[in-house]
Amino acid sequence: MLPLLAYRPFLDPLPIGNSPLWYWLLVPLVVLVSVAYKTIKLDDLRALPRQAGRLTVQILVFMALAAALIWVLTRVA
Repeated sequence: MLPLLAYRPFLDPLPIGNSPLWYWLLVPLVVLVSVAYKTIKLDDLRALPRQAGRLTVQILVFMALAAALIWVLTRVA
């Protein structure tokens, strides 16, 4: 095992891919991307929570649909 000072985040990533819970890390990532995007695009920031929430839901739904489509295509083929 390498000492802590030798940890290289991009070359030696943490082993979270083995856990089924890593999918939940997508939710805060999508929320942060939605808030950042809408902060730049909106003229009036009073609508930010509603617009960022709507974009978050849209991204998560389309990611789930894309994952389901890919899953179906890999099972059929």
